[in-house]
Amino acid sequence: MAQANDAVTMPVASNTMSQRSRAGLDVLGGILKFTSVATRGAAKQDFLESEHGRALSEAHAAGTHDSAETIVARVDAAKALAATLPNYRMERFAQRYVAEEMMHRNLVAAEEQRAMHEHLDSLPVNSAGGTLALDPEAPLPDWYEGIHFHLAPIGIDNYDLGTKGAGIGRVFRYGGFAAVPPGSNIGGQRIDVIKQFRRRDHKRILEIGCGGVFTLMALNKVFPEAELIGCDLNGRGLQEGFRLAERMGLKVDLRQCDARATGLEDASIDAIFSYAVHHEAPVPVNREMFAEAFRVLKSGGEIVISDPPPFRAVDMFTAVLLEWDNDHREEPYFRETCLANWEDELRAAGFVEVEAYGLGAQSYPWVTRAVKP
Repeated sequence: MAQANDAVTMPVASNTMSQRSRAGLDVLGGILKFTSVATRGAAKQDFLESEHGRALSEAHAAGTHDSAETIVARVDAAKALAATLPNYRMERFAQRYVAEEMMHRNLVAAEEQRAMHEHLDSLPVNSAGGTLALDPEAPLPDWYEGIHFHLAPIGIDNYDLGTKGAGIGRVFRYGGFAAVPPGSNIGGQRIDVIKQFRRRDHKRILEIGCGGVFTLMALNKVFPEAELIGCDLNGRGLQEGFRLAERMGLKVDLRQCDARATGLEDASIDAIFSYAVHHEAPVPVNREMFAEAFRVLKSGGEIVISDPPPFRAVDMFTAVLLEWDNDHREEPYFRETCLANWEDELRAAGFVEVEAYGLGAQSYPWVTRAVKP
């Protein structure tokens, strides 16, 4: 089992990327870092110095309990105002360019090292005792199929090296994208969110929408003795994650399934975790996820989720930035989930002791936690 410590790093071979690809991705990271601090700061100042921007900001700060319709109208008005500001337009152009170019360069970086990736995949690994259950014939739900989340040029399942590139993390390590404030330590934030579980004696933990095993690795740091289970729709990501976990000696049980129908027995899980998952699905789908989470949790079991903060939890200008992702970064459910109230949805599913709060700047990471009675 992997040893517990305070850091989470993704182990990769030192030669997973050519110098050309590293340089190109580092340039993108530099653009993201500069514009998300300097240009975005100037854009926010322009917004707040306008009479309309100040009025919208004051109304938003005072209206945390306003209806969704009122919040939408305010966000739309703020978005229209921001679109007239040159600094905002330049910063958003840089965000779109980096997001799009990063995805393409990531594929190029993986393809350049195809022979190495294929060789590594062919090497035997010492089994850690985990399991991988794939269901390649399972149809993708209609809300998920055909959407290239985050501007991915092709779906991960449609490209055999789709999970190999390290370029996305190389750019995003600077923070400054979507809800993530500039300078954020993404790996450290995962640990911080996992530490929001009230108890430390959970023995069987399920991560929904795990993708691969990066967050399961973080869970292992906080709960080194726990049995870890991960489920996701993406079979290729699960395969890659399982291969990595086995090489690391980390025992995980991964299953390809919809988080609304995990196939786990009633009351068989001590704790459930999700990280940056719920904004990728419509609100009605999330309700079904919460119902399934309630079913499989034991009495006294906990759920902790982290997702982008709702509009009501951030300032007016940051709400505009979140709204932009809905329209420009292939995040089709961002608006409706930023308007949603996961606390109320968890209570409706039967959970108690429900809390929601931000851990850092701009209310990010945003944490919602609850207990099954």
